[in-house]
Amino acid sequence: MTPTAELGPLVRLWGISASRLPSPTASADDLAPFLLTILQEALPFIDGAAPRVRRPDADSSATAAAKKLWKPKGVKSLPADSAAPVEVSERVVGAGELETVVARALLDDATRKKTQARLGNESWACRRSVHEDEAQKGTASWAEFVRCFRDEHAAAEDGFTPAVVATCEALSWGCSSVEPVDVAEGEEEGHASSGGRQRWGRFTLKVVEMRHKVGRPVLKDRTFPVLQLTATAVTAAGGEGREFVVVSIPVPNFGTNEASQLAREKGAQIAAYVSVERLRVLEAHDEQQQQQQQSGKAGEIEWLMATASDAGGVLPSWVQNMAMPGIIWKDVPLFLKWIAGERLKKDVAKVGPLGSASTAETTSNKTTGKTAAAASTSKSVAGGENAPPAATAATEVPDDSDVTNKLAAAFDEPRETEAADSGAQVGGMILK
Repeated sequence: MTPTAELGPLVRLWGISASRLPSPTASADDLAPFLLTILQEALPFIDGAAPRVRRPDADSSATAAAKKLWKPKGVKSLPADSAAPVEVSERVVGAGELETVVARALLDDATRKKTQARLGNESWACRRSVHEDEAQKGTASWAEFVRCFRDEHAAAEDGFTPAVVATCEALSWGCSSVEPVDVAEGEEEGHASSGGRQRWGRFTLKVVEMRHKVGRPVLKDRTFPVLQLTATAVTAAGGEGREFVVVSIPVPNFGTNEASQLAREKGAQIAAYVSVERLRVLEAHDEQQQQQQQSGKAGEIEWLMATASDAGGVLPSWVQNMAMPGIIWKDVPLFLKWIAGERLKKDVAKVGPLGSASTAETTSNKTTGKTAAAASTSKSVAGGENAPPAATAATEVPDDSDVTNKLAAAFDEPRETEAADSGAQVGGMILK
Protein backbone atom coordinates (compact mmCIF):
# COMPACT_ATOMS: atom_id res chain seq x y z
CA MET A 1 0.00 0.00 0.00
CA THR A 2 1.55 3.31 -1.06
CA PRO A 3 1.78 6.31 1.30
CA THR A 4 -0.53 8.36 -0.92
CA ALA A 5 -3.18 5.64 -0.76
CA GLU A 6 -3.30 6.14 3.01
CA LEU A 7 -3.93 9.89 2.83
CA GLY A 8 -7.48 11.18 3.09
CA PRO A 9 -9.32 14.48 2.52
CA LEU A 10 -10.42 15.20 6.11
CA VAL A 11 -7.20 15.27 8.18
CA ARG A 12 -5.69 17.95 6.00
CA LEU A 13 -4.63 21.54 6.43
CA TRP A 14 -7.38 22.70 4.07
CA GLY A 15 -9.86 21.52 6.70
CA ILE A 16 -13.60 21.09 6.51
CA SER A 17 -16.26 23.64 5.69
CA ALA A 18 -18.67 24.69 8.43
CA SER A 19 -21.49 23.62 6.13
CA ARG A 20 -20.18 20.03 6.19
CA LEU A 21 -20.10 19.65 9.96
CA PRO A 22 -22.55 17.10 11.37
CA SER A 23 -26.00 18.41 12.14
CA PRO A 24 -26.38 19.67 15.73
CA THR A 25 -29.11 17.04 16.14
CA ALA A 26 -27.11 14.20 14.55
CA SER A 27 -27.91 10.82 16.03
CA ALA A 28 -25.36 8.25 17.17
CA ASP A 29 -25.92 6.34 13.93
CA ASP A 30 -25.26 9.52 11.94
CA LEU A 31 -22.06 10.35 13.85
CA ALA A 32 -20.49 6.88 13.84
CA PRO A 33 -19.40 6.77 10.16
CA PHE A 34 -18.04 10.32 10.37
CA LEU A 35 -15.95 9.50 13.46
CA LEU A 36 -14.75 6.27 11.86
CA THR A 37 -13.63 8.08 8.70
CA ILE A 38 -11.54 10.54 10.73
CA LEU A 39 -9.88 7.72 12.66
CA GLN A 40 -9.18 5.75 9.49
CA GLU A 41 -7.23 8.75 8.20
CA ALA A 42 -5.56 9.93 11.40
CA LEU A 43 -4.35 6.65 12.91
CA PRO A 44 -2.31 5.37 9.93
CA PHE A 45 -0.84 8.83 9.43
CA ILE A 46 0.46 9.20 13.01
CA ASP A 47 1.50 5.55 13.04
CA GLY A 48 3.90 6.28 10.22
CA ALA A 49 5.84 8.59 12.55
CA ALA A 50 6.09 6.08 15.43
CA PRO A 51 4.38 2.75 14.72
CA ARG A 52 2.42 1.34 17.64
CA VAL A 53 2.94 -2.20 16.29
CA ARG A 54 6.00 -3.35 14.38
CA ARG A 55 5.59 -6.65 12.57
CA PRO A 56 8.56 -8.91 11.76
CA ASP A 57 6.80 -10.02 8.57
CA ALA A 58 6.47 -6.48 7.15
CA ASP A 59 7.84 -6.10 3.63
CA SER A 60 11.40 -4.70 3.89
CA SER A 61 11.06 -2.31 0.94
CA ALA A 62 7.77 -0.95 2.28
CA THR A 63 9.33 -0.52 5.72
CA ALA A 64 12.26 1.40 4.23
CA ALA A 65 9.84 3.64 2.33
CA ALA A 66 7.89 4.39 5.51
CA LYS A 67 11.08 5.37 7.34
CA LYS A 68 11.84 7.94 4.66
CA LEU A 69 8.49 9.69 5.14
CA TRP A 70 9.43 11.26 8.48
CA LYS A 71 12.91 12.77 8.55
CA PRO A 72 14.63 13.17 11.95
CA LYS A 73 15.38 16.76 12.96
CA GLY A 74 17.28 16.09 16.16
CA VAL A 75 16.59 15.64 19.84
CA LYS A 76 15.72 18.55 22.12
CA SER A 77 15.79 18.72 25.90
CA LEU A 78 15.17 21.04 28.82
CA PRO A 79 16.12 18.91 31.86
CA ALA A 80 15.02 21.55 34.35
CA ASP A 81 11.38 20.96 33.36
CA SER A 82 11.25 17.64 31.51
CA ALA A 83 13.16 14.52 32.46
CA ALA A 84 12.52 13.15 28.97
CA PRO A 85 14.20 14.35 25.78
CA VAL A 86 11.99 15.15 22.80
CA GLU A 87 12.59 13.60 19.37
CA VAL A 88 11.65 15.89 16.48
CA SER A 89 10.94 14.92 12.88
CA GLU A 90 9.23 16.38 9.84
CA ARG A 91 7.42 15.27 6.73
CA VAL A 92 6.31 17.06 3.59
CA VAL A 93 3.13 15.83 1.92
CA GLY A 94 3.70 17.00 -1.64
CA ALA A 95 1.23 18.81 -3.85
CA GLY A 96 1.21 15.80 -6.17
CA GLU A 97 0.10 13.52 -3.35
CA LEU A 98 -2.63 15.98 -2.41
CA GLU A 99 -3.80 16.17 -6.00
CA THR A 100 -4.36 12.42 -5.86
CA VAL A 101 -6.36 12.85 -2.64
CA VAL A 102 -8.53 15.52 -4.26
CA ALA A 103 -9.04 13.38 -7.36
CA ARG A 104 -10.36 10.53 -5.19
CA ALA A 105 -12.70 12.79 -3.23
CA LEU A 106 -16.34 13.02 -4.26
CA LEU A 107 -16.26 16.55 -5.68
CA ASP A 108 -17.95 18.09 -8.67
CA ASP A 109 -15.67 19.13 -11.52
CA ALA A 110 -15.78 22.86 -10.76
CA THR A 111 -14.90 22.39 -7.07
CA ARG A 112 -12.15 19.88 -7.91
CA LYS A 113 -10.50 22.23 -10.40
CA LYS A 114 -10.71 25.15 -7.97
CA THR A 115 -9.21 23.05 -5.19
CA GLN A 116 -6.39 21.66 -7.31
CA ALA A 117 -5.46 25.16 -8.47
CA ARG A 118 -4.76 26.15 -4.85
CA LEU A 119 -2.80 23.09 -3.80
CA GLY A 120 0.65 23.39 -2.27
CA ASN A 121 2.93 21.23 -0.16
CA GLU A 122 1.74 20.40 3.35
CA SER A 123 4.64 20.53 5.84
CA TRP A 124 4.22 18.52 9.04
CA ALA A 125 6.36 18.62 12.19
CA CYS A 126 6.25 15.84 14.76
CA ARG A 127 7.52 15.36 18.29
CA ARG A 128 7.82 12.23 20.40
CA SER A 129 8.70 11.86 24.06
CA VAL A 130 8.47 9.02 26.58
CA HIS A 131 7.70 9.71 30.24
CA GLU A 132 7.61 7.85 33.53
CA ASP A 133 4.09 7.27 34.79
CA GLU A 134 4.53 9.30 37.95
CA ALA A 135 2.95 12.46 39.35
CA GLN A 136 6.28 14.10 40.10
CA LYS A 137 8.52 16.89 38.84
CA GLY A 138 9.78 16.38 35.31
CA THR A 139 7.04 13.96 34.30
CA ALA A 140 3.31 13.28 34.78
CA SER A 141 1.02 10.38 35.58
CA TRP A 142 -1.25 8.66 33.08
CA ALA A 143 -4.27 10.01 34.96
CA GLU A 144 -2.93 13.56 34.58
CA PHE A 145 -2.32 13.12 30.85
CA VAL A 146 -5.83 11.75 30.40
CA ARG A 147 -7.47 14.60 32.29
CA CYS A 148 -5.46 17.33 30.58
CA PHE A 149 -5.32 16.08 26.98
CA ARG A 150 -8.35 13.86 26.50
CA ASP A 151 -10.95 15.25 28.89
CA GLU A 152 -10.10 18.96 29.12
CA HIS A 153 -7.71 19.61 26.26
CA ALA A 154 -8.58 23.27 25.63
CA ALA A 155 -8.51 24.22 29.31
CA ALA A 156 -5.12 22.59 29.82
CA GLU A 157 -3.64 24.14 26.68
CA ASP A 158 -4.95 27.50 27.82
CA GLY A 159 -3.20 26.97 31.13
CA PHE A 160 0.26 25.88 30.04
CA THR A 161 0.64 27.72 26.71
CA PRO A 162 1.60 31.39 27.13
CA ALA A 163 0.69 32.13 23.49
CA VAL A 164 -3.00 31.26 24.03
CA VAL A 165 -4.97 34.40 24.86
CA ALA A 166 -8.55 33.15 24.44
CA THR A 167 -10.44 29.87 24.15
CA CYS A 168 -14.02 28.98 23.33
CA GLU A 169 -15.82 25.66 23.10
CA ALA A 170 -18.37 26.71 20.50
CA LEU A 171 -20.17 23.48 19.59
CA SER A 172 -20.32 19.92 20.86
CA TRP A 173 -22.10 16.75 19.84
CA GLY A 174 -23.47 14.09 22.15
CA CYS A 175 -21.33 11.03 21.47
CA SER A 176 -22.00 9.02 24.63
CA SER A 177 -24.33 6.60 22.81
CA VAL A 178 -22.03 6.08 19.80
CA GLU A 179 -20.98 2.44 19.75
CA PRO A 180 -17.25 1.60 19.56
CA VAL A 181 -15.81 1.18 16.06
CA ASP A 182 -13.08 -1.10 14.76
CA VAL A 183 -10.08 0.31 12.89
CA ALA A 184 -7.47 -1.85 11.18
CA GLU A 185 -4.42 -2.08 13.43
CA GLY A 186 -0.87 -1.63 12.22
CA GLU A 187 -1.68 -0.20 8.80
CA GLU A 188 0.92 2.50 9.07
CA GLU A 189 1.89 4.06 5.77
CA GLY A 190 4.13 1.88 3.65
CA HIS A 191 3.32 -1.29 5.64
CA ALA A 192 0.99 -4.13 4.87
CA SER A 193 -1.88 -4.77 7.27
CA SER A 194 -1.38 -7.27 10.07
CA GLY A 195 -5.03 -8.22 9.83
CA GLY A 196 -5.69 -7.18 13.44
CA ARG A 197 -8.17 -4.51 14.48
CA GLN A 198 -8.28 -2.07 17.38
CA ARG A 199 -11.59 -0.98 18.85
CA TRP A 200 -12.09 2.70 19.68
CA GLY A 201 -14.81 4.35 21.72
CA ARG A 202 -15.58 6.96 24.39
CA PHE A 203 -15.80 9.61 21.69
CA THR A 204 -16.10 13.35 22.05
CA LEU A 205 -16.61 15.77 19.17
CA LYS A 206 -16.59 19.55 19.46
CA VAL A 207 -15.58 22.75 17.71
CA VAL A 208 -13.00 24.71 19.67
CA GLU A 209 -11.84 28.23 18.89
CA MET A 210 -8.49 29.46 20.19
CA ARG A 211 -6.75 32.79 19.77
CA HIS A 212 -2.95 32.82 19.82
CA LYS A 213 -0.52 35.69 19.93
CA VAL A 214 2.12 35.01 17.28
CA GLY A 215 4.44 38.00 17.51
CA ARG A 216 2.93 41.13 19.06
CA PRO A 217 3.16 43.94 18.12
CA VAL A 218 4.46 42.96 14.67
CA LEU A 219 1.73 40.42 13.98
CA LYS A 220 -1.97 40.32 14.73
CA ASP A 221 -3.30 37.54 16.94
CA ARG A 222 -4.48 34.45 15.07
CA THR A 223 -7.79 32.68 15.64
CA PHE A 224 -7.85 28.92 15.06
CA PRO A 225 -11.26 27.23 14.78
CA VAL A 226 -10.93 23.43 14.80
CA LEU A 227 -13.16 20.39 14.87
CA GLN A 228 -11.69 18.24 17.64
CA LEU A 229 -12.26 14.50 18.05
CA THR A 230 -11.08 12.38 20.95
CA ALA A 231 -11.25 8.59 21.00
CA THR A 232 -10.03 6.00 23.49
CA ALA A 233 -8.88 2.45 22.81
CA VAL A 234 -11.30 -0.20 24.06
CA THR A 235 -10.01 -3.45 25.56
CA ALA A 236 -11.17 -6.93 24.53
CA ALA A 237 -13.28 -7.03 27.68
CA GLY A 238 -14.95 -3.76 26.75
CA GLY A 239 -13.08 -1.62 29.25
CA GLU A 240 -11.11 1.56 28.72
CA GLY A 241 -7.63 0.96 27.35
CA ARG A 242 -4.56 3.04 28.10
CA GLU A 243 -4.34 4.79 24.76
CA PHE A 244 -6.19 7.71 23.26
CA VAL A 245 -5.98 10.08 20.29
CA VAL A 246 -6.92 13.72 19.75
CA VAL A 247 -7.52 14.81 16.16
CA SER A 248 -7.94 18.51 15.31
CA ILE A 249 -9.20 19.58 11.86
CA PRO A 250 -9.46 23.22 10.73
CA VAL A 251 -12.87 24.78 10.12
CA PRO A 252 -11.61 27.92 8.33
CA ASN A 253 -15.02 29.50 7.71
CA PHE A 254 -16.50 28.76 11.12
CA GLY A 255 -16.99 32.49 11.62
CA THR A 256 -20.10 32.11 9.46
CA ASN A 257 -21.67 29.86 12.10
CA GLU A 258 -23.82 31.62 14.70
CA ALA A 259 -22.21 29.52 17.45
CA SER A 260 -18.82 31.13 16.81
CA GLN A 261 -17.53 33.64 19.33
CA LEU A 262 -13.93 34.27 18.34
CA ALA A 263 -13.79 33.61 14.60
CA ARG A 264 -16.77 35.86 13.86
CA GLU A 265 -15.31 38.88 15.64
CA LYS A 266 -14.66 41.90 13.44
CA GLY A 267 -11.13 41.90 12.07
CA ALA A 268 -10.37 38.37 13.26
CA GLN A 269 -7.34 36.94 11.46
CA ILE A 270 -8.27 33.33 10.77
CA ALA A 271 -5.47 30.76 10.72
CA ALA A 272 -5.43 26.99 10.45
CA TYR A 273 -3.74 24.00 12.02
CA VAL A 274 -4.34 20.28 11.69
CA SER A 275 -2.93 17.83 14.22
CA VAL A 276 -3.00 14.24 15.38
CA GLU A 277 -1.96 13.54 18.96
CA ARG A 278 -1.58 10.06 20.42
CA LEU A 279 -0.85 9.13 24.01
CA ARG A 280 -0.45 5.56 25.22
CA VAL A 281 1.19 3.42 27.87
CA LEU A 282 3.86 1.27 26.26
CA GLU A 283 3.57 -2.49 26.61
CA ALA A 284 6.26 -5.16 26.71
CA HIS A 285 6.11 -5.95 22.98
CA ASP A 286 6.48 -2.23 22.19
CA GLU A 287 9.75 -2.13 24.12
CA GLN A 288 11.14 -5.17 22.30
CA GLN A 289 9.99 -4.10 18.85
CA GLN A 290 11.12 -0.48 19.06
CA GLN A 291 14.55 -0.96 20.64
CA GLN A 292 16.46 -0.41 17.42
CA GLN A 293 14.84 2.88 16.53
CA GLN A 294 13.02 4.45 19.48
CA SER A 295 13.27 4.79 23.22
CA GLY A 296 10.66 3.55 25.62
CA LYS A 297 10.12 0.90 28.29
CA ALA A 298 7.02 -1.04 29.26
CA GLY A 299 4.83 1.01 31.58
CA GLU A 300 6.12 4.37 30.32
CA ILE A 301 3.92 6.91 28.53
CA GLU A 302 4.54 7.77 24.90
CA TRP A 303 3.40 11.27 23.90
CA LEU A 304 3.32 11.75 20.15
CA MET A 305 2.00 14.75 18.22
CA ALA A 306 2.20 15.79 14.57
CA THR A 307 0.89 19.05 13.16
CA ALA A 308 0.81 21.28 10.09
CA SER A 309 -0.25 24.91 10.20
CA ASP A 310 -0.80 28.08 8.21
CA ALA A 311 -0.91 31.35 10.12
CA GLY A 312 -2.18 33.27 7.09
CA GLY A 313 -1.75 37.02 6.75
CA VAL A 314 1.66 38.28 5.63
CA LEU A 315 3.61 35.57 7.47
CA PRO A 316 5.09 33.47 4.64
CA SER A 317 4.79 29.72 4.76
CA TRP A 318 8.56 29.18 4.43
CA VAL A 319 9.13 31.07 7.67
CA GLN A 320 6.51 29.03 9.47
CA ASN A 321 7.79 25.71 8.13
CA MET A 322 11.39 26.55 9.02
CA ALA A 323 10.45 27.54 12.56
CA MET A 324 7.98 24.76 13.41
CA PRO A 325 10.44 21.92 14.25
CA GLY A 326 12.17 24.30 16.67
CA ILE A 327 8.88 25.27 18.33
CA ILE A 328 6.77 22.12 18.53
CA TRP A 329 8.96 20.33 21.08
CA LYS A 330 8.57 23.11 23.64
CA ASP A 331 5.03 22.03 24.51
CA VAL A 332 6.54 19.13 26.46
CA PRO A 333 8.58 21.12 29.02
CA LEU A 334 5.89 23.82 29.10
CA PHE A 335 3.23 21.30 30.12
CA LEU A 336 5.41 19.44 32.61
CA LYS A 337 6.51 22.66 34.32
CA TRP A 338 2.90 23.86 34.47
CA ILE A 339 1.53 20.57 35.83
CA ALA A 340 4.23 20.51 38.51
CA GLY A 341 3.03 23.90 39.72
CA GLU A 342 -0.63 22.90 39.56
CA ARG A 343 0.04 19.82 41.71
CA LEU A 344 1.01 22.08 44.57
CA LYS A 345 -2.54 23.50 44.55
CA LYS A 346 -4.76 20.56 43.65
CA ASP A 347 -5.07 17.02 42.32
CA VAL A 348 -5.29 17.82 38.60
CA ALA A 349 -6.13 14.24 37.67
CA LYS A 350 -9.30 14.43 39.79
CA VAL A 351 -10.53 18.01 39.47
CA GLY A 352 -9.14 19.03 36.07
CA PRO A 353 -7.03 22.00 34.96
CA LEU A 354 -9.49 24.62 36.25
CA GLY A 355 -10.96 22.72 39.17
CA SER A 356 -10.69 22.88 42.96
CA ALA A 357 -9.87 25.96 44.99
CA SER A 358 -7.70 27.55 42.33
CA THR A 359 -10.67 27.95 39.96
CA ALA A 360 -11.81 31.24 41.48
CA GLU A 361 -8.31 32.66 41.38
CA THR A 362 -7.77 31.62 37.76
CA THR A 363 -11.13 32.91 36.63
CA SER A 364 -10.58 36.27 38.30
CA ASN A 365 -7.63 36.87 36.00
CA LYS A 366 -9.69 36.32 32.86
CA THR A 367 -12.66 37.79 31.10
CA THR A 368 -15.27 35.05 30.88
CA GLY A 369 -18.46 34.67 28.94
CA LYS A 370 -20.90 31.78 28.64
CA THR A 371 -23.80 30.97 26.35
CA ALA A 372 -25.88 27.85 25.86
CA ALA A 373 -23.69 26.90 22.91
CA ALA A 374 -20.27 27.91 24.20
CA ALA A 375 -18.10 28.74 27.17
CA SER A 376 -15.04 30.92 26.60
CA THR A 377 -12.17 32.35 28.57
CA SER A 378 -9.89 35.21 27.57
CA LYS A 379 -6.56 36.40 28.92
CA SER A 380 -6.73 40.18 28.40
CA VAL A 381 -7.36 39.81 24.68
CA ALA A 382 -7.13 43.53 23.96
CA GLY A 383 -3.92 44.18 25.86
CA GLY A 384 -1.09 42.56 27.78
CA GLU A 385 -1.20 39.10 29.29
CA ASN A 386 -2.75 38.21 32.62
CA ALA A 387 -1.79 34.55 32.51
CA PRO A 388 -1.63 32.58 35.77
CA PRO A 389 1.82 32.59 37.42
CA ALA A 390 2.61 29.03 36.36
CA ALA A 391 1.98 29.80 32.70
CA THR A 392 3.99 33.02 32.88
CA ALA A 393 6.98 31.22 34.37
CA ALA A 394 6.85 28.68 31.57
CA THR A 395 7.93 31.31 29.05
CA GLU A 396 11.51 30.78 30.24
CA VAL A 397 11.86 28.00 27.64
CA PRO A 398 14.66 29.22 25.34
CA ASP A 399 13.46 30.38 21.93
CA ASP A 400 15.77 29.01 19.25
CA SER A 401 13.34 29.80 16.39
CA ASP A 402 12.12 33.37 16.73
CA VAL A 403 9.39 33.76 14.13
CA THR A 404 9.16 37.50 14.66
CA ASN A 405 12.87 38.03 13.96
CA LYS A 406 12.71 35.88 10.82
CA LEU A 407 9.72 37.86 9.63
CA ALA A 408 11.46 41.17 10.24
CA ALA A 409 14.42 39.96 8.21
CA ALA A 410 12.18 38.90 5.33
CA PHE A 411 9.99 42.02 5.08
CA ASP A 412 10.66 45.73 5.06
CA GLU A 413 7.37 46.55 6.77
CA PRO A 414 7.90 46.69 10.55
CA ARG A 415 4.28 46.01 11.42
CA GLU A 416 1.44 43.91 10.04
CA THR A 417 -1.19 46.47 9.08
CA GLU A 418 -4.94 46.21 8.91
CA ALA A 419 -4.70 46.65 5.13
CA ALA A 420 -2.46 43.61 4.86
CA ASP A 421 -4.92 41.61 6.94
CA SER A 422 -8.17 42.95 5.56
CA GLY A 423 -10.88 40.39 5.94
CA ALA A 424 -10.63 36.94 7.49
CA GLN A 425 -7.97 35.26 5.38
CA VAL A 426 -8.18 31.50 5.43
CA GLY A 427 -5.03 29.44 5.90
CA GLY A 428 -6.21 26.47 3.89
CA MET A 429 -8.94 25.38 1.54
CA ILE A 430 -12.59 24.62 2.08
CA LEU A 431 -13.94 21.47 0.53
CA LYS A 432 -17.62 22.01 -0.26
